[in-house]
Amino acid sequence: MESERTNMVNEVKDALKAIVRSALCQGFNKSSYLVTNHIQYIKNIQTANKLERYIISVAKKLFPDETTIIEKSNYLKQKYRDDLLSNFETLYALYNKIAREAVSQKKEKKTISETEANDILEELLYS
Repeated sequence: MESERTNMVNEVKDALKAIVRSALCQGFNKSSYLVTNHIQYIKNIQTANKLERYIISVAKKLFPDETTIIEKSNYLKQKYRDDLLSNFETLYALYNKIAREAVSQKKEKKTISETEANDILEELLYS
C-alpha cells in the first residue's frame, strides 16, 4: 500500500514535470502562467504534510464528476498540441483515476460490529 502511494505521488510529479518540459520546448516562457502554475503544483506536493491527501484533493477538485474529464479533454485539444497535449492528457487521466478511486473508496465505508464500536467509543472517551 505504501509503495502504491509513493508511486502515485511520483507519477503525478513526473507528469507535471513533463508538462513543464514540453511547454518550455514549445516556446512557453519560464514565467508564463502555464509553467509557473505547474511548478507551484510540484512545490506544493514536495512541501505537503500529507502528500497523498494533497494529490487526492487536487484530483477531486479538477475532476468532481465523470463528465468533467470529457470537457477538460476537449479544451486541451483546442489549446495545446503535440507532446504538451499528450502530457496533459496523461496527467488528467491520472488525476481522473485518482479522483474516481477516492470517490469509490468513500462510498465503500467499512462497517464494524457493535462490540468494535463500543471499544472505539471507550477508547475515545477515556484516552
